[in-house]
Amino acid sequence: MSPVPTTAAVHAALVRTGLAVAVVVVAFAMVPACAESDPGEPGELTALAEFELAARSDPARAAPLAWQAPADCPQVYRVRIDETYPPGLEDRLHTSAERSESFLTISSPREDVREKVPVTWPSGPVPKDRLSVGRLVFQGPRTQDRPVLRDFALSAELAGPASPDAPCMERTWDPVEDALALGWPQLSARLVARGETWRGARVEGRCNRSACVDPKTGGGGPDNHFRPCATMSWHERLEGLHTVGDGQVAEISSFWSDGHPQGEGLSSERIAVISVDHGRLLHSRTVIHHGYSGIEREIRVDAVDACPGGLVAAGWTPDPALVAARDALMAAADKPGKGPQQPRKQTQERGR
Repeated sequence: MSPVPTTAAVHAALVRTGLAVAVVVVAFAMVPACAESDPGEPGELTALAEFELAARSDPARAAPLAWQAPADCPQVYRVRIDETYPPGLEDRLHTSAERSESFLTISSPREDVREKVPVTWPSGPVPKDRLSVGRLVFQGPRTQDRPVLRDFALSAELAGPASPDAPCMERTWDPVEDALALGWPQLSARLVARGETWRGARVEGRCNRSACVDPKTGGGGPDNHFRPCATMSWHERLEGLHTVGDGQVAEISSFWSDGHPQGEGLSSERIAVISVDHGRLLHSRTVIHHGYSGIEREIRVDAVDACPGGLVAAGWTPDPALVAARDALMAAADKPGKGPQQPRKQTQERGR
């Protein structure tokens, strides 16, 4: 029969056990964490590197993201398209890769089209139950370098009219709707934390057809009836908050895919920089990958005006040729318009 431990012995054993546990806890706390870093920790803002603007990490962990109407200062954007074709594909398709530069300007309505009275749009984000409808003037190679007048609609979340299938197309169809669809992400119209994600704009139309086929053979039929024939919406994420000049900007990443493995089907990714204070786009870069053909498309949209919250106001100095093209478009936009116009339709002889 084992001897019964005395009270003093039990107390000493408990003290030793407690010290051991404390040592283990302290040692565990001193071990570096192996988990992922805080998703809200902002990284370096490289999207604005070409504009030579210094960006500082903003200590804020959340910011309201909502579009604002252009107010009294028309906003002007440069749209650059750069395509890359696999060797020999241009000859087989009897076409050439697009490398173009276009410009568009957007402005708030000057008068109510029904009442014919001046309109004063309030400052701040577009109210969630309202829609700001203004003017858009586009000029570039797709319009034979002639200014084309369109309507422009802006809510707190979306800019449009925007093409629902631009993220999957291997060519430009409507230069205005494609630019709005690829350049302007859908915002949340609410407070968003760093690292938070939300569902973006729907991608539909011809993009859904890619989800119905076998990515390896490009065929359909009964063997592929299990496929959904529908694709995801844009997936948006607030990557970080920064300070550029005197204003706060948000870096938003976007992704879309037809559901097939990367490199086999269609996918797009975008990085956009938004002025939080002024609710406007500063810069975006979208890359579209065509796994079927090997075509890669890059679409860049840059704010080139001198309006508050823009790149120029933050310290960027555009070259004289860019300033001249900007001013020429603004002068054309100031001329009385005859109503919305459509660019000429693409033909097989001119298009791809």
